[in-house]
Amino acid sequence: MAHDFPVQAALQSETGISFHADPVAVVDGPDSLLKVYACNGPARRAGVSPGMTKAQAEICTQVALRKRSAERELQAHAVLLECGFGFSPRVESTCPGTVIVELTGSERLLGTAQAIGRQMVESAASRGLAVNVGLAGNPDSALHAARGFSGVAVVLPGEEANRLARLPVAILQPDAEMLDTLDSWGIRDFKSLAALPELPLTQRLGQQGLRLQRLAKGLVQRELAQAELPAAFQESVELEEPVDLLEPLAFLLNRLLEQLMARLQERSLATDHVRTLLELEIHHDREVRADVACSVSAPVFEREIKLPVPTQGAKVLLKLLQLDLEANPPHGPVKKIKVEVFPARLRLGQGGLFQPTAPEPAKLEITLARLRAVVGEKDEHGRGCVGFPQVVDSHKPDSFVVLPSMPDKNVRKKGKAEKPIHRSFDTLSPALGLAQDDKTRVAHAGDKTPRLTIRRFRPPITAIVETANNTPATLIFSGKRARIKRASGPWRISGDWWDLAGQWQRDEWDVEINVEGGMALYRIFRDAKSGQWFVEGMYD
Repeated sequence: MAHDFPVQAALQSETGISFHADPVAVVDGPDSLLKVYACNGPARRAGVSPGMTKAQAEICTQVALRKRSAERELQAHAVLLECGFGFSPRVESTCPGTVIVELTGSERLLGTAQAIGRQMVESAASRGLAVNVGLAGNPDSALHAARGFSGVAVVLPGEEANRLARLPVAILQPDAEMLDTLDSWGIRDFKSLAALPELPLTQRLGQQGLRLQRLAKGLVQRELAQAELPAAFQESVELEEPVDLLEPLAFLLNRLLEQLMARLQERSLATDHVRTLLELEIHHDREVRADVACSVSAPVFEREIKLPVPTQGAKVLLKLLQLDLEANPPHGPVKKIKVEVFPARLRLGQGGLFQPTAPEPAKLEITLARLRAVVGEKDEHGRGCVGFPQVVDSHKPDSFVVLPSMPDKNVRKKGKAEKPIHRSFDTLSPALGLAQDDKTRVAHAGDKTPRLTIRRFRPPITAIVETANNTPATLIFSGKRARIKRASGPWRISGDWWDLAGQWQRDEWDVEINVEGGMALYRIFRDAKSGQWFVEGMYD
């Protein structure tokens, strides 16, 4: 159990303030009536107590006041929960700042109860939390020992009533009415409550009173409510002064990433997905230009990084975040940083004896990130500019996507130019002077290399085509004009008819024109949507 848990949660991401040495109080409530919600030992010795107003607490000398944050408390509790999972797979998330761990049979591995308690204290301290540990034969006795005693408290089986006798009844956390009733009877500790006769106690306080007495005696046995593992690991920091430069921002990101990677490494996990949320300080009244004021309306700036291979390297993730933020800087000063990583299993591979079989995934990802920073992330068609290209199952020419990781080699890939090229061989065979056997071999040779290939122009060259009887007669492109000697076509292809924005249709022709020194074969097409002609490529 983490004592003064709200205070520790408020100081979890701060440096320069010691929970044990500096007086700190956490205030909560509406801004017009803030009251002290919790305080640590030095603050109590300085005169601060829960329930004080903020003005009363400020009178005390050198007391640091922090606003209560539910998000920080959730993160600190998640850290405490991970500490429990480090000792046993059976952990109960009892309440904020308190977890119960089942240690049955772990003595042979971890040592005596006192040694296990010290290991728990050290494990929590390495995560920045000061805890009390209680060990007993049942969950509730261990919980009350942790709440009532400082450090490590061991309650031997059968001695629960004697060991817990001096603890105040308030540790049982009864409701206010029952606590007042017990106080009026003079019942203020576990021993006094355990000494009451059961039948009169039940008649006056009901089953709830009987349950409190059994807890005071240490007789309640129950199963733990198993806690679920977190789906993501989060760390955040709220800044006193907004940061608008990338260098100090990278310093803060490095600290958060190191904390997250340490938590993942303790669970033998890695991550391949990092999400960064930057809460910005936006002042619309200070923007001179109206268009700029509209563009910075979002108070939260979000970026995501996905890696093809999970990693535990904080430096690698920091470099990727730096390159990403340099290419996509936030549109305002940052006042709060939240980093979230999604856990993944490590991938282990066998390397070569004398040299690596391939570039290290981390270094390759950084290289790709540097390229994205130079050429951009996406082109005018919304496709990625850097990555691994993969052909899309479509008849549309040059239809492909760029994947962040290497596509599966076992997946069959279809070339988009195969079908039009084969059709062109069939129709142009008389002009090429090919015999029927040769034509078939060129078009459908299978394992033989084609003798005729097309050299595509990317992007296609804009052209002007004059027609006669709906057949291309003259071709004008790249400042030259040529008469078309022969033309084969048209071949109409289309696709994506179900998508009004993405549907396409084109009429293709293969044409032969006279050039200096002989003839040349070109592929031209007319875009049905715009009516524009293009030269797609030439045959070698």
